[in-house]
Amino acid sequence: FLVHTYGKHMFTCKTVCEYKKKLICGIDIESGNPPDEPRNVSCIQYGTDGHPTCTWDKGRLTYINTTYVIQ
Repeated sequence: FLVHTYGKHMFTCKTVCEYKKKLICGIDIESGNPPDEPRNVSCIQYGTDGHPTCTWDKGRLTYINTTYVIQ
């Protein structure tokens, strides 16, 4: 299948027998951009026991669920 738009797409295969449809199989496909490398990363921590709070520019929109981890 050619997917021409971003986002989540569902494709299914069905049979029709005597006007009844039966689902045979299917697949969900998410289409989007790979994430850009984060830019302008900035972290701040208050005190020696505080948890750091970080911000960054994510870059272009990916159109798919994207998780960022700071190490």
